[in-house]
Amino acid sequence: MAILGIIGALIGAVLFGLWRVNSAAQAVRGLAEAADDAHGLWRRLMWRRKLAGDRLELVNDAREAAGGMMVAVAQADGALTQTEQTLLLHEFEATLELKPAQARELLAHARWTVAESQDLDRCIYKLSQKLDLTQKRDVAGLMEKVAAATGPAAPAIRAALDKYARGLKP
Repeated sequence: MAILGIIGALIGAVLFGLWRVNSAAQAVRGLAEAADDAHGLWRRLMWRRKLAGDRLELVNDAREAAGGMMVAVAQADGALTQTEQTLLLHEFEATLELKPAQARELLAHARWTVAESQDLDRCIYKLSQKLDLTQKRDVAGLMEKVAAATGPAAPAIRAALDKYARGLKP
């Protein structure tokens, strides 16, 4: 009978030990989840801060800047027409040396970048800061092509392009 009591006590001690180890493992999992949540919160806050800023400030690549400037000119008089979209894709492929899939991706990204920009002059100015002088001159010609894609450019677009061109002269 004493052996049964000892065996029962040993089983009870083992079960108690397993229960404590399981509780400790759950506590560690909870701490790990809390740490992940804290790290996720930090990342979400930084992402919101980045998005809350100006989308034009997120552009770092010269091709993105050129694409954004061209799309801004195309969208300045309203929605992007099929003619303008075709011209933009063709220019992205030919001038910026992009593959068709990359050109479509650049068009989508450029449209997103300039979607909230209401002032064409400001948009062109901000994006042109990412370009060197030669690139700025090349993009000026491309913007002229885009502006003339559906006929004569609207007076506001013409004024913005003329202002930009004046800024390129020495």
